[in-house]
Amino acid sequence: MTPSWFSGWRAWGRGATVAFLTIALLVAGCGNDDEGAGGEGAPQPATAAPTAAPDSGAGDVPTPEGPPDPNSPEESPGPASQAPDADASATSVPGEGDPEPDLPTPTPTPGPTEPLTGEPLVDPSIMSRPALAVKIGTSSVGRPQTGINQADVLIEVRVETITRLFAVFHSQGAVPLGPVRSARSSDPDILANFGQPIYGHSGANPGVLREVSQGQSAGKLYELRWDNLPSDYWRVGDRVPPWNLYTTTTAIWGAAPGELSAPDPLFEYRRTGEALPSDAEPVPGVEVRYLGGTVAHFAWDAESGGWARWQDGTPHVDMPRSADGTPNRDVEPVQVSPANVVVLQTRYTGSAACSYCPEAITVDPEGGVALVFTDGHMIRGRWSRSSANQPWQVTDSNGNPVRLTPGQTFIALPGGDVLVMVQDFAENLLKNR
Repeated sequence: MTPSWFSGWRAWGRGATVAFLTIALLVAGCGNDDEGAGGEGAPQPATAAPTAAPDSGAGDVPTPEGPPDPNSPEESPGPASQAPDADASATSVPGEGDPEPDLPTPTPTPGPTEPLTGEPLVDPSIMSRPALAVKIGTSSVGRPQTGINQADVLIEVRVETITRLFAVFHSQGAVPLGPVRSARSSDPDILANFGQPIYGHSGANPGVLREVSQGQSAGKLYELRWDNLPSDYWRVGDRVPPWNLYTTTTAIWGAAPGELSAPDPLFEYRRTGEALPSDAEPVPGVEVRYLGGTVAHFAWDAESGGWARWQDGTPHVDMPRSADGTPNRDVEPVQVSPANVVVLQTRYTGSAACSYCPEAITVDPEGGVALVFTDGHMIRGRWSRSSANQPWQVTDSNGNPVRLTPGQTFIALPGGDVLVMVQDFAENLLKNR
């Protein structure tokens, strides 16, 4: 039976869902994985929200449930101007008894910031190092992961009937990090958003490995997979293969050549005290459905200032481990709660290396619907990307670049429905985690 608090959901997406749903139903595996359609990524029961086929054009997106926020920030007025009083001007002495006029507060000039988080730069020595992206498993046997809360950017993409994460690091590292999983055809174009990042993964089938090698030749990535660094990837004893491969960002960065360049900023960020755009809508959370079955929830947690995440109905947490990979029982797991969630509706097609494996089309001049969730609000817009040499361009409904809250950003590439939560559901998630 459908809970009553789901009755207020609305949905939207991108066109050609039916075609790509057919692909999702046909897939059985790709690469050297042993995860198939019958595994934990099988489609979940419907949540009783009415689902809509993704829209092929700019698309109408739903109006979130609940009234507009009366406290929605607006552009601050400047100092009030005072018309001169004719009589007073003739008799008063300037400076005697008159209040000091209000003066505008100057906006401080920002100092150096981290390119992938917008946060103040703490260690200038890291600015010249490349980004590092490691492929991380998300299946139930691979969760909880370790080290992903230290990533500047997390990107979730479909693989067969489940999803995988790119954990992208620059401002800090993770020791240890895992479980490390395999590459896919989608990866080179996604990674090229970060210049030529180092790419760590656990392998792939021969066709995908050729595509990754071609991506390296094209300057989209620099590959340092497990068999390139056999002493820097290892398997832990409390997990079953293949979900037990771990590494460290320190080891991979240390093995990279010196000529790789640092990433450019992927997004713009608001300064401290800067208001959200006037069309930002307050929302309690969002549900993201991936073709293939994975369902993710993000609920706005005002106390932590982030979007607390659930996957397939369970809190998504980062579990601490000691440097050698053994579980650290003295430290509690911490829920994944990025400052920003950026949903980019993305087409999927069959890859050239595996016709029944989904490949995300992330280079598209026309792009698609973009929904940005930041500071308890949703900003509607579009994304586009003219070539792999250019990063995603995310703009609001007026064509202006969307400015995020400084901090970690989670990018979702679903291809399925995106549903705005009702307040009761978000509150229930937060209360019972």
